[in-house]
Amino acid sequence: MRSSRMKNSLNDLPSGKVVYVDSNIFIYDTTGHSKYAPSCSKFLDCIESGEITGITSILTVSETVHKLSIIELSSKMKERPVSIIRLVKRDPSLLDTLDIPYMAADDMMNMNLEIVSFSDLIFAKALKFMKRHRLMSNDAVHLATMRKYGVTNIATNDRDFERTPWLSVWKP
Repeated sequence: MRSSRMKNSLNDLPSGKVVYVDSNIFIYDTTGHSKYAPSCSKFLDCIESGEITGITSILTVSETVHKLSIIELSSKMKERPVSIIRLVKRDPSLLDTLDIPYMAADDMMNMNLEIVSFSDLIFAKALKFMKRHRLMSNDAVHLATMRKYGVTNIATNDRDFERTPWLSVWKP
C-alpha cells in the first residue's frame, strides 16, 4: 500500500530539526552512490556542524557495518552480494581484507551524532510496531527508539516508514 503523504526531500530539511538517521544514509554517503550520495553527504555535514541534530541507534551502526562488509567483499571478490555470507562462513579470513566498514563505523562513532542503545523495553515496543505498521524487526526497533526519544523525523530511503502516520520521512 502506497502512502498518499508527500515525500520530503532531505535537501529541504530545515535547520534546527532533530532527525533519526537510518543506515542507508550512511551507506549511500560511504559508497558514493551516484544518485543519493550528494544529498546524504550534505545532510551529514549539517549534523556534523550542529545545524541539524542527528540521532541514531547502535543497531544502525551495526546494520551499516554489516551491509558495507557485504558490499566491499562483493566488489573485491566479484561475487554477488547474496553469496558473501556463505563464502565468509566457509572462509572467515575473508573478513581480514575489510577496510571500509571499519572506517565508516569510526566516522559514525566520532561525528556529532547521538548514538543510543536499545533495551528490552524498546524491543517489546518494537514487536508491537512490527504488527501495527507491518515492519521488519530492525525497522520496528528504529521506530521504537525514535518513540522513546521523542523523534518524529527520519532520514531514510526506506519507504516502509511512510506507513507510520506520526513520522516525517526525509528522503535523499
